[in-house]
Amino acid sequence: MGDAVLALPAAYALRAHFPGAALTLLAARGPHAVFSLAGFSDVWTADRVRWKRSPLAAAVGIPRLLARLRRARFDLSVDLHSYKETNLLAALAGIPTRVAMLRPTRSWPRLITLQPPPDDPHGPLLARYCAVLAPLGITVPAGARIPALDLPAEPPFHPPTLGICPGAGHPSRRWPSDRFAALARALGAPTVVFAGPEESGALLAPFAAVPHCEIRRGLTLAQLAAQLARCHVVVSNPTGPAHLAAAAGARVLVLGEIPAFDPVPRPPRGAVSIVRAQGSIASISVDSARQALAALWSA
Repeated sequence: MGDAVLALPAAYALRAHFPGAALTLLAARGPHAVFSLAGFSDVWTADRVRWKRSPLAAAVGIPRLLARLRRARFDLSVDLHSYKETNLLAALAGIPTRVAMLRPTRSWPRLITLQPPPDDPHGPLLARYCAVLAPLGITVPAGARIPALDLPAEPPFHPPTLGICPGAGHPSRRWPSDRFAALARALGAPTVVFAGPEESGALLAPFAAVPHCEIRRGLTLAQLAAQLARCHVVVSNPTGPAHLAAAAGARVLVLGEIPAFDPVPRPPRGAVSIVRAQGSIASISVDSARQALAALWSA
């Protein structure tokens, strides 16, 4: 989800540069909803997670996707993330002009017909996505490098509410949930915990002892973005909801993020504060997170 949010400025720039063209986006199932929410009408999905888990599903799904791409007879492909398999997919689909990120070890340069400058794997991901458009004569100015999701205007929660996103796709990116709970108790404000279907009961259990705390799950991506935007501050692990909240205009405190993947604040209300981990994310203390939260809360 975070990658999809960071790709929005490049997608917006591509659409603006070719206003008369039919633009189709292909994204992983789940994150694809980011592009639908951003106003892109033709969004295709690839169920990469299922294909990785099931060779049989991949054996059926990938040829179907390839056949669909060939039937569409695209003139240009822009491969922002650029894996060898996506480079190959565009070539086998017969797309004559193919632009892709030139990653040092993850791409096949021979399959990229218009090559951008070599990729900087340690640079900000959003800037790396924008650089892919250079061979097309597209420059994304600094002021346009802000992921933004236009959502229906809703009033902030009253009283001011803390939003917490304690989940993450990988355990190494999860701050212990009992520390999230301790942080909420220290603040003493009404709290909403946003949980996805993968968040277990054990991960959410510490929040039962937090006064005025509500757990919400089963939200659509649009509902999640709208409710994150209504929070006074959102505290999150370095994962998709942090980027979604920033793009919706929220104040966001991120714990343990890698600089290249920092969420981008959206003016005028939005702000992003980072508490960096020293090695493991568990190295972040409740006190250091509390101080950062207090500063963002009162900003």
